[in-house]
Amino acid sequence: MNFFETIKGATPIEALSELVPSHILNKDELNTWEATNILQAVEKNLIKRKKIIITVDWLKKIHKEMFNKTWKWAGIFRTRNYNIGVAWDLILEQTKLLVDDIKYWHNAKGMTIFEQSLRIHHRLVKIHPFVNGNGRHARLVSDVFLFNNGHKLPNWPNAELINETNIREKYIEALRAADNSNYELLEKFTRELL
Repeated sequence: MNFFETIKGATPIEALSELVPSHILNKDELNTWEATNILQAVEKNLIKRKKIIITVDWLKKIHKEMFNKTWKWAGIFRTRNYNIGVAWDLILEQTKLLVDDIKYWHNAKGMTIFEQSLRIHHRLVKIHPFVNGNGRHARLVSDVFLFNNGHKLPNWPNAELINETNIREKYIEALRAADNSNYELLEKFTRELL
C-alpha cells in the first residue's frame, strides 16, 4: 500500500513533507505510528474522570495530542477545501456553533448523554476541521465526553474504520444518514459496540 492510495470516504494524504518522523516508508508504517501517537492521547484523556468544558481550543488540543508526533499540522484547522467537510473558511464558525450546541444540550436536558455524544461525533466529522484524522478525532472526543459523564464507551474497531472494509461502509452510511438528521443508523452502529 502506498501513501497516495485513496480509501473511499477518506481525506487524501497529499503532502508527506508535513510528516514529523523521517523513517516512515509506507502507509502501513504510518498507520502504526499514528496508532501509537493516538494511544498516548487516549491514555491521557480516558484514565481519570474530570470535568471538561468542550471549547474550540480543547477540540484543537485533543487533535494535537493525537497527532503531534506524526503531523506538523496536528491541532491546526485546515486552510483548504477537500472532498468532505465544510468550506475551510467556515470551520471556526461551525465549530463554535457545535460548542454552543453542546452547552445548550447539556442545559436543556432533552437528550441523553449517549444521544449528545452521537451528535458531537457526527458534527465533528461533518465539519472535518483538520487535514486528516477527523473520524478518529470525533470518536475520541465523543468517548471523552461519554467517559466524563460516566457512560460506557464503545469498543471502536479502529483498523476496520481506517481501511476499506464493510464495517467502514456501514459507518460512513450511518454518518451520511445523520447528515440528513437521521441518527438511527449511527445510534445502532455505536450501540452494537458498547
